[in-house]
Amino acid sequence: MRVKWSRKRRLQAGCVLAGFLLYGAAMAAGLDREGTGVLERSPHGEGETVYQVAVDGLLPQETEISVAVGERAYTDEEAEEIFDRIWGEMPSRILGENPSLDQVRTDLNLISRRDDYGVTVDWSGGGEWIDSLGRVYGEQASPEGEEVWLQAELSDGSRQAVYELPVIVYPPARTEEERTVERFLAEIREEDQSQGGESFTLPEQFEGRELSYRDPEGRPLWALPALGILAAVFYETEEKEQRKRAREKRERELMRDYPEVVSRLTVFLGAGLTVRGAWEKVVRGYEKSLAEGGRKHAAYEEMRETLDRMEKKVPEGKAYQEFGKACGLQPYLKLAGLLEQNRREGTKNLRGTMRLEMASAFEERKNLARKQGEEAGAKLLIPLFLMLGVVMAMVMAPALLSF
Repeated sequence: MRVKWSRKRRLQAGCVLAGFLLYGAAMAAGLDREGTGVLERSPHGEGETVYQVAVDGLLPQETEISVAVGERAYTDEEAEEIFDRIWGEMPSRILGENPSLDQVRTDLNLISRRDDYGVTVDWSGGGEWIDSLGRVYGEQASPEGEEVWLQAELSDGSRQAVYELPVIVYPPARTEEERTVERFLAEIREEDQSQGGESFTLPEQFEGRELSYRDPEGRPLWALPALGILAAVFYETEEKEQRKRAREKRERELMRDYPEVVSRLTVFLGAGLTVRGAWEKVVRGYEKSLAEGGRKHAAYEEMRETLDRMEKKVPEGKAYQEFGKACGLQPYLKLAGLLEQNRREGTKNLRGTMRLEMASAFEERKNLARKQGEEAGAKLLIPLFLMLGVVMAMVMAPALLSF
């Protein structure tokens, strides 16, 4: 009779089978050391290995301890074989950029350790031509070469072996330009020995070429006119920028003062004064404020100048037009037009018109304040975003470096 297993039973059986398979693999890998007391040593050169071992019987209860097991040591035969193998590879490993050890002109790559074998190498015997780090000093070497016997002591920590290697050091290879400089310096040395006195004169010619000299630390004089031109351009640019900033500041101040100017004119016109009378009242009130320590306002300064023109017999209509042009902004041009129009037609309709203009001016002032607030808020967001970026970098950097 065939038994049918449900999907649940099949999954359960698979889990049990997987557990036994993992146990078998762990046993084969030697992960279960219970009862053996055998700990594997690491290969030579990898250092000691620390094992966590549970000891039963040492104390009344089972105790977990850390046991450090040293690396495996070479036998005498293994050490000799390893040393010979390393030394056989040494000539090709230390060449650096030299074609062979019989023609050494640049530094050698004297390796101090072979980590793959756990062997250290200590170099000596280079004399005045090669130091223990492999730096070659062949400037004074004979063109025929200088023979040097390098000595290397190989050690695995408990055994040592000394080997010798012949090397021939030659002067560094030089380009044609370097050889020309050498010949020139040699001629200067000869001239220096032959000249006396308090100064030394450099040669004016060398190998048929005319020579000239200058102090390398000196600054090129052609840069001085260029600096002057750059300074002039910068000054002009900065002056334009200052004028632009001053103009923008004045326009912002005029826009802030406009509702107040319209409001004061409206009040005095509502009290029955003529346009000129209302204008003069506003100006006198501003002058009184200045006398009491108040600060200057661009709009009221233009109104003072307009009143001065009218007192100097400039026609009132023309004075208002010049006021609007001097302010240079559309609201003031509109105000000048209203005053001139209603000056001719009477102040009956002017009061109502001015009230509408005052309401419009205050609404515009609120919009301007809202816009300036938004611009200031946007500027404040820049440092906030920079701070956010720094915080994100500080948080993410450790995570990225851990990969």
